[in-house]
Amino acid sequence: MLKDAAPVALDLRSLFRDSEARAARLKLLIDVSRELAGADGDRLPEAVGNAAQRAALFAGYATGAVERGERSPDHADLVIPLAALAERGQPGMSIVFSQPMNPAAVSTQEDADALRLLVELIEARLIVDVQRRTEASLLARLERREKELEQVLSRVVRAQENERAAICADLHDGVAQQVAALHRRLELVHLDLLSDNARAADDVHDLIGVARKAVSDLRGVIAGLRPPSLDDLGVASALREEARHLEAAGHPVRISDGIGQRLPGWLETLLFRVGQEALNNVAKHAPGSAVALDLVTEPDRSAVVLTVEDAGGTAPVASADPGTPRFGLEMMRERLLAVAGSLEAGPTASGFRIRAVVPLAGL
Repeated sequence: MLKDAAPVALDLRSLFRDSEARAARLKLLIDVSRELAGADGDRLPEAVGNAAQRAALFAGYATGAVERGERSPDHADLVIPLAALAERGQPGMSIVFSQPMNPAAVSTQEDADALRLLVELIEARLIVDVQRRTEASLLARLERREKELEQVLSRVVRAQENERAAICADLHDGVAQQVAALHRRLELVHLDLLSDNARAADDVHDLIGVARKAVSDLRGVIAGLRPPSLDDLGVASALREEARHLEAAGHPVRISDGIGQRLPGWLETLLFRVGQEALNNVAKHAPGSAVALDLVTEPDRSAVVLTVEDAGGTAPVASADPGTPRFGLEMMRERLLAVAGSLEAGPTASGFRIRAVVPLAGL
């Protein structure tokens, strides 16, 4: 019985050693995997270096490192090229084990498989880092392009508004002043003629009405070119002010501001111009119609949406020739196309709806 017990004891010790070796290999793989997974940014090179060093010790070498570029390794070094990393734009990367201590350290297939997994873990983590840096670079370039685009759009809109401001100043300081002076002079002439020439006084009185109307219209044009409320209070307030003209003409108007904050100046100006033209279209084509104007952002904040809808006028309006271009709509569409926006316009069950969408690039 004692003779049979000795081989059994040897077999048990061998199984125990194999079990311990498997547990050690598994623990090494888990530890390296966790360390690499938890390392980001500045900590990654240190984690990769530690993993390469532990892989070298496992393989029976004193030092291990990830190296880039051509080198002349010592004949005793073990160089493992990282081919998958090279396929992703990082050629010449290798794991190099130096200073052999125990050439027989990797003596079984399980040892070889564990070493291969260690190398793959290191290479996979480096690939993830390359991909992240590539994505970060692409995102940074995209953000720069979006900012550049916004600056270009801002300059375009600002140039348009500068032209309007110049026209506004010219009208205010030139034609408007001259017509106002004409109005005052006619009033004085009217007073002089009341006692001497009643008919001439009546004619002058009519001319005073014309001059008064011209002054009023010019002031309306000047205010419409660049309302102060647009700069001071924002697009919603400027559109409310614009809607008062419709309300004075008998249109019930409801304006809803679902944005609740100021937008970039060029964007507020663009939305105001589109809304202004849409309200003008209602005044022209739907007399007496109730109007609803809504300003909202898309749920994902990717765009601002301006909707103007009328409920149909109370007075008949002659239908336009289908071949006649709708200049108001075309002007709105051109403004929106310049900023990659879009315009939807068409009849509803009882009226007409205009929906303008402006992307919020990078905002």
